[in-house]
Amino acid sequence: MIFKYLEYNVEIPDPKTHIVKVKLSVKIPDDFKLNQLSFFLPSWSPGSYLMREYARNLRTIRAYDQTGSDLWLEKKSKTVWEVDFEKLSQTKKVLELNLAYEIYCHELSVRTSYINESHAFLHGPTYLMGILNGEIVNPVLKIKFPSYWQKISTGLKDISTERSEFVYASPSYDELIDTPIEIGNQETDGFNVKGSDHFLCYYGNHFEPACLPGANLKQDIKKIVEVVSRPFGNKLPYENYTFIFQFLPRIYGGLEHLNSTAIHFDGMTLSKRQDYIFFLSLVAHEYFHTWNVKRIRPKSLGPFNYLEEGYTSLLWLAEGLTSFMDELFVYRASLCSLEEYLSMQKDNLKKYLSIPGKKFQSLQNSSYDAWIKLYRPDENSNNSTMSYYLKGGIVFFCFNVMLVEQGKSIDVFLKLLWQRYLDNPKVGMDEAEVFDLIEKVSDRTTREKMEEMVNTTIDINLEDYFKRMGLKFKWGVESKPYLGLQTEIKDGAVFVAQVLLDGPGYKSGLNAGDEIIAINGWRVTKDSFGKLTEYLSINKTYPIVISRLGVIQDLHIHIEGSPRELEKIEIVDSSLANKFLLEG
Repeated sequence: MIFKYLEYNVEIPDPKTHIVKVKLSVKIPDDFKLNQLSFFLPSWSPGSYLMREYARNLRTIRAYDQTGSDLWLEKKSKTVWEVDFEKLSQTKKVLELNLAYEIYCHELSVRTSYINESHAFLHGPTYLMGILNGEIVNPVLKIKFPSYWQKISTGLKDISTERSEFVYASPSYDELIDTPIEIGNQETDGFNVKGSDHFLCYYGNHFEPACLPGANLKQDIKKIVEVVSRPFGNKLPYENYTFIFQFLPRIYGGLEHLNSTAIHFDGMTLSKRQDYIFFLSLVAHEYFHTWNVKRIRPKSLGPFNYLEEGYTSLLWLAEGLTSFMDELFVYRASLCSLEEYLSMQKDNLKKYLSIPGKKFQSLQNSSYDAWIKLYRPDENSNNSTMSYYLKGGIVFFCFNVMLVEQGKSIDVFLKLLWQRYLDNPKVGMDEAEVFDLIEKVSDRTTREKMEEMVNTTIDINLEDYFKRMGLKFKWGVESKPYLGLQTEIKDGAVFVAQVLLDGPGYKSGLNAGDEIIAINGWRVTKDSFGKLTEYLSINKTYPIVISRLGVIQDLHIHIEGSPRELEKIEIVDSSLANKFLLEG
């Protein structure tokens, strides 16, 4: 059933209560013959693969007709409500159905809505209900908020007829909820690329990167847009684009949308060179998703079922390719040096090599299990899982090496993916088709190598790929006493947070949650624990006293030498390295 006349009236009457009030008005089609109509609030957000159950924040809900008379409303599941037109002795035809409800919005992330006295960030899936088994066409959104807020930043189309109103239109429900809104007194700016306006919205405090040589926030974001869009031709896939930045202490994250993105970052760190480059990589990552994920996509990622998981084995393409390209785009935009780019790759490889889970979970399985593993990490995650972001990016780094050696580059693959989308935009891809494209852009041998890296846990000879680029691994030579633990401090005491597989702590029987009281008879404190490696000896066994669930226990730990670590990626031939990294 198609619903052509649907309007959302959204109001934030008192921001300090964190409540948004929504009235959804639906004109019932003349050919509507059913006795019931069901509404739902999504359980998850596209781009973030976890069932977040947004209905948990709904406070009140009421259904009524065009005269204000109540309609029978019954909750049918955790996120679905049904209106029954036959109950409550209805004697008149329902021409318009209104659903009024309230949503509590006070969770700070790019995947949730947040309202306080200073601003509101509205994330569509958290507060805009849809019609179950119904297609919503051209919905209208009207917003009211306190007069002391002056601005709205959003990628939605403004159809307001008066300056005192804020009215927006969208072609569909999918696009409506895929367009976040920032309301308040945020700083705004913008630029034009390829004839399309790009709007910048900054909420929160940040140090300008102007203290860095040549850095300029607006111009550097513009460079990112220019470089990222280059492989896809002169026409951008949107009329305009909105960047919503929230700069607050100790936050990090990003979520892609069809013609916008929401990005969280600690703005106080932007004056630091390394953090600023990291920020630009995040911008490049989310903006590149405009093509890869929002358009080039696995089959299950559009059209969406917002009530159930959308399983796919292709997140290594969606996020892995993006994770490889984001840092590369920063380098191609001349926003970091070759040494700085390689330092980021060193950090990626160092992290990858330290994760025991790479022995057990393939990229394919990592993708499929995202709903229950990646977004729900626990004490054993590093021992059993592998991130499709991290390994996926490394695999595409290797793929690019293979392509360049064949006289091509990753850009040729991007263009092939984009053409596939343009040829059939309504249907996403499956894994077999992606491997077919890999073979088309390269050869059968390369396809088989990629299938091995994606579908198995066989070790990748990473050092060889970098060597072929004119680069060399420098390994740390000093071995230090190693416990194989990650710890956390609680009230000055030292607790085990993670026990790494096959490390000394693992072999000694230590568990996550154990409090370490003493080692070799010496009291362990927050200050002393960090200095332990100065006193412990490799290949020596020490008594260790712990408290486990309040019970004191004695164990023994045999100290081993720390695993070798990648210290640096050295440049042997910069011209050769650039041949592999710059546009082909």
